[in-house]
Amino acid sequence: MKKVLILTVTAGNGHNACAQVMKNKLEKMGDCEVKVIDYLKSFSNRPSVWVVDKGYNIAVSKFRHVYNFFYNYFLGLDPDRRFHCPAQGVARSGMSGLLREIYTFQPDVIYCTHFYPAMAITNLRLAYDIPAKVVVASLDYVNSPFWEACIGVDFLTLPNQDFAPDCERRGFLPVQLLPYGITIHEKFFCQIDKAQARQMVGLKDDVFTILVMFGGGSWSGGYKNFCDLIKACKGRNVQIIVINGKDHRAFKKVAKKHIPQGISVLNVGFTKDVEKYMAASDVLVSKAGGALSTEAISMGLPLLVTRKVPGQEIYNFKYLRDKGVASSFKNAKQLRKLLDDLIDDSEKLLGGREKCAALQRNATAQLSQLLLSQPQATYPENCLQTDFAKVKKNVRKAVRRIDELEKINHKTIKREQNYIQEKGERKI
Repeated sequence: MKKVLILTVTAGNGHNACAQVMKNKLEKMGDCEVKVIDYLKSFSNRPSVWVVDKGYNIAVSKFRHVYNFFYNYFLGLDPDRRFHCPAQGVARSGMSGLLREIYTFQPDVIYCTHFYPAMAITNLRLAYDIPAKVVVASLDYVNSPFWEACIGVDFLTLPNQDFAPDCERRGFLPVQLLPYGITIHEKFFCQIDKAQARQMVGLKDDVFTILVMFGGGSWSGGYKNFCDLIKACKGRNVQIIVINGKDHRAFKKVAKKHIPQGISVLNVGFTKDVEKYMAASDVLVSKAGGALSTEAISMGLPLLVTRKVPGQEIYNFKYLRDKGVASSFKNAKQLRKLLDDLIDDSEKLLGGREKCAALQRNATAQLSQLLLSQPQATYPENCLQTDFAKVKKNVRKAVRRIDELEKINHKTIKREQNYIQEKGERKI
């Protein structure tokens, strides 16, 4: 029986959703045992858990400009400083517990949906034998900061080949990079006829339909998007679907909102049937999360994205804009113009759907086959006798050895450069 350990991190909802999708897929495919663990909540300290979960949501909602400043700053850090990057403190906090879990469960494959556990394994492999094949997934249309600290994994899945050169610059080898796409539930690849989908959710067939999604976590911009949309659609005959997830306050506010004549609103709240509402829609108004954007693209749904999004989503939008499947708006006036273009020009809307089709990739199918095709891992017989209390200490020693080697290499290179320079000067 194949053993698969899936490591996730609660930072928004995308990473956990990706982990659950892969768990369900693997269990349906065959004879395997799958275990899902939240790396930080299971092995790390409380401050690290708070920073990555609650702290992240507060930062992107209340202090977005500060978050974006640091995101861009970290994006420009020297990749050769991978073992000393700012994220290492959080990643190392759970290494001892993670190594104990790996040696106890003894998985054949480890699948990470976030860079923190992948970073921890890269560190652990400096000092310990981890024979399981390790795969980590990128869930954004950008190589976010700190991926360079994950080069110790066996495979990194990318949205597509466009992101490979930057990964190689950060230290990954070409054989490690798999342009499979972003993992989403396969139900988003189903072909539901638009008229049939609208009938299923109780909407009219011949009316332009706009889907508004609030996104995961505690992002507070969804209701503002809805209000801008109501202003933008004034005087138009449109249908609006609102999926506000678990934001109950927003659900009540949408229900009380005055709706102008000609506009009908279907206030859904939370649903597990997002694909049906996407199939019924002509366009999506939301933010630019990697998983949500990929779901929309897989359903042939062009995106209208608010500009008020955190760092990685800015890059997601820019990439998708360049591919012709996304546009952005700052206020109701700009949103009105975008909608007028799509409603009045059916060819433009059709072109957006065709460009979505060019980006579609069923990463879930490919990745599940890869995970189950990996060989059985053979662990050292005495691995459970490891002194887990010394894990951090031993990793620090290994990092110091690397630092010493880098200093020696740096001195050698500098000496050679000086010699070449002096030789050139003597020739002159």
